[in-house]
Amino acid sequence: MVQRLPSFPRYIAIIAALVAVLALLACSSAPEESNAEEPSDSLALVWEAWEQISKSYAGADSLDAGSVVSGAMRRTLELIDVVPYPFLTEIGRMRGQAPSNVPGELVDLWRAVAMHQASNPDFDPSTVAEEAIAGMLEGLGDTSAVFLTASQYPLAKESLEGGIEGSYLGIGARVVSQDDQIVLFPFSGSPAENAGVLPGDILVAVGGVSVVGQGMQEVVDQVAGPKGTKIALDLLRAGEPEPIRLEVFRGDIELQSVASQLIPGGIGYLRIARFRDNTGQQVFSALESLNRFDVLALIVDIRSNPGGSAAAAKEATGQFLPDGSVFGYLEGRDGKRIEETIDPNEDRLDLDDLLIAVLVNEQTVREAEIMAAALQDSGRATLFGTTTFGDASSYEFVELSDGSAMYLPVSRWYAPSGKLLDRSGLKPDFEVVSQLESDGYGGESQFNRAYEFLDGQLPPFR
Repeated sequence: MVQRLPSFPRYIAIIAALVAVLALLACSSAPEESNAEEPSDSLALVWEAWEQISKSYAGADSLDAGSVVSGAMRRTLELIDVVPYPFLTEIGRMRGQAPSNVPGELVDLWRAVAMHQASNPDFDPSTVAEEAIAGMLEGLGDTSAVFLTASQYPLAKESLEGGIEGSYLGIGARVVSQDDQIVLFPFSGSPAENAGVLPGDILVAVGGVSVVGQGMQEVVDQVAGPKGTKIALDLLRAGEPEPIRLEVFRGDIELQSVASQLIPGGIGYLRIARFRDNTGQQVFSALESLNRFDVLALIVDIRSNPGGSAAAAKEATGQFLPDGSVFGYLEGRDGKRIEETIDPNEDRLDLDDLLIAVLVNEQTVREAEIMAAALQDSGRATLFGTTTFGDASSYEFVELSDGSAMYLPVSRWYAPSGKLLDRSGLKPDFEVVSQLESDGYGGESQFNRAYEFLDGQLPPFR
């Protein structure tokens, strides 16, 4: 029997029908392919951020990719207002290859955005990028890691750098907004004090222009200017019927981060509020002043110290340790540890016989933790207080191509003993919870226990 082939027009119709069916099946099994390029391109900043995290995050062994990706997915689903289940299950059933520029770890994120866009054609995937990156940083489990948009980054960078600078250009007065007025409190020895500004003076005009009703930052910007130039300030002063005018020269104002005093029993007290670029020199000056009174012991208070300059922390620690002593070990992304030692210092005071107690608490952070660990491990000091915060990483801004940035830990500190100063924090030798006390010199338990400890180690007659 001879088999007849379908006529040519009918054959073409059958082929066309088959193609249509196959196309329909392909669309139902892999919806992401119809929108593959657009989500991939719109999320390029996310892929870039992941690459930078993988390259820069301190300690390859501590990077939990699953948590980072989960953080990005969580923030993304919150943004597009989708319930995780069964949405995530549907993503897992999708077939088809992701574009080559999508990192393997983030394929599910790309699929989630592609699937959502397939059913919501007006959805713009680019709105996901910033939320996804913020979620990745949350997934690191590091409370200090943060994503900054292109508009936020410059201000954050300026603020952080200003936080560790040892000086600034100005007139040297604290500016306070009080009852819709700008009140000045000059620093000791500052140009403002030298010109005659008194604490509590109310600023009403700068350079003859009224500042009444202006915000504090607006006023500060008007007062600022080149070093050595002068500015006229009109001030309202208690007891004066009319405003007075003073001319104040602008200059470099040194920021104080160290305070000290002599307390009974031949014991000195040294408070380091944070580590600025000039903190090491200020510690030396404070110790030099205390040493004139032949102090026999010292309480170093670094409670609630947020850290700052690692160089300043090492310099301050170096006032109590010999040249070449190990300050700590710094480990970068490559896993290599660099030994950081105390630099030679011909001006170091002879404090070898000085008994030292260090006060720490849960807000003693980063460089302050490193200092405490170096003094504890060397046997040079005894620690009192509560376990420190547990964040001795060194952070940097990692910039992205659109002008945004991530603030990431790029290296980690190890104590001289080799202990990683991680989230477990540094434990003091004597655990003391801070409480007010009516007895004792300091009126507070942590200070009093340290004082009693030192006092008990010293000769009774001194």
